[in-house]
Amino acid sequence: MVARTDGGKRRSNNEDAVGIHPDALPWPIAVLADGMGGFNAGEVASAMATSLLPAALQSYAIPTPQNDSEKERTQLRHALMESLTLTNSAILNAAQQTPGCQGMGTTVITAALLPGRLMLAHLGDSRAYGWRQGQLHRLTRDHTWLQAEIDAGRMQEQQGRQSGLGHLLTRALGVARSVAPDLNEWPLLPGDRILLCSDGLTDMLSDKIIASLFAQGLSLPLLLTALVNAANNAGGHDNIGVVLIEVPHTPALCNS
Repeated sequence: MVARTDGGKRRSNNEDAVGIHPDALPWPIAVLADGMGGFNAGEVASAMATSLLPAALQSYAIPTPQNDSEKERTQLRHALMESLTLTNSAILNAAQQTPGCQGMGTTVITAALLPGRLMLAHLGDSRAYGWRQGQLHRLTRDHTWLQAEIDAGRMQEQQGRQSGLGHLLTRALGVARSVAPDLNEWPLLPGDRILLCSDGLTDMLSDKIIASLFAQGLSLPLLLTALVNAANNAGGHDNIGVVLIEVPHTPALCNS
C-alpha cells in the first residue's frame, strides 16, 4: 500500500486525509477521507475518520482470518458497520461541541482485506477502482444528487461533469445520527491493483486517463506520483487524495 495527499493548485488548505495499515490485525486496512466544512473543520473531520476507523476495526478481538469464507465476510461487514457508526458519532459530537467545527463532515472510503477478497465501505463521492489485466473497473457509486440523476436516466455522465452540480452529497460521515454506507466486495486475483481517491483526482481525470496511467505498468510509488501530477497538470482545482494497493503475485513453487 502507498498513499499521498496533495493540496492541489487552488486551495489554501488540504482537507483530504489518508491512512494505510497493511499489517493491521485482524484485517489490513486503508482509509481515505475528503473533509468538508468552514475554516479548517474539514481537515478535522477527515483526520478523525482516518484515525478512528482503523482503531475501531483493530479493536475487534477475533482471530486473523485464514480464508475467504462467509463467516469471515460476515464478521468484517459487521465490524465495518460498527466502526463507521462509532466514527460518525465522534465526528458529529465534535462538530456540535467544538467552536469552529459546526457543520463539518467528510466523505470516507475504507478498504479492508480478507485473503482473496476486498471489502469496501463508503459514504460520499470518494471512489474505489480496480485494475485487472489491462482493464479499469469502478467499484463504487457516488453518493451525490448528480449520480442519482444519472442512475435514473435523467442526465448523461458527460452532461453531469459539465453541470457543476457533482458535489451535492446525499451521504457523508458526521452529518447525521445514523449512517448508511454502501458495502461492496471484489474477489481479488494476484496482480490486482486497487485505487482509492478523492474527487480532486476524478474531477480532473476521466476514467480513460486514469486507465492509461495504470497501463504504463509503473511501480506503485511512481504510479502514485503520476496520478497526482496528472491531476495538478489538468488544473488541480481541489485537494487530491490517493491510495494504491497491490495484490502480490503468488510466488512460483520451486522444485527440489
